[in-house]
Amino acid sequence: MFKKVFFSFVAILSISGCATKTIGPTPAGENTYVISRQEGAFPSGDEPLLAEALGEGSRFCSSLGKVLKLVNTHENPGPYILGNYPKATVTFECVNKTKT
Repeated sequence: MFKKVFFSFVAILSISGCATKTIGPTPAGENTYVISRQEGAFPSGDEPLLAEALGEGSRFCSSLGKVLKLVNTHENPGPYILGNYPKATVTFECVNKTKT
C-alpha cells in the first residue's frame, strides 16, 4: 500500500515539473506590467508562449477597463537544455481606450 501511494506521489510530482508556468502580471512601474510564460521540462520548442503571454496581458488590461500597449518582448532563443527552458516575457502598459 505504501509503495503504491509513494510511486503515485512521485509520478504526480514529476509530471508537475513539465507544466507551463505563468508569472505575473507583476507591476514594473506606473501602469506598466511584466508577464512571463515558461515551459517546463522536455519542451518541444514550438510552444506559443509569446502569444499566450500577450493574451494574458490583454485580458488583464481589459479587466481594468483599459487596453494593452506593448513596450517590449523577449523570447529565450535556446538551446533548450540543462534548465534553459523556452520562455517568453512581455512588458506592457495598460492605457485608457481612445475613441476612433
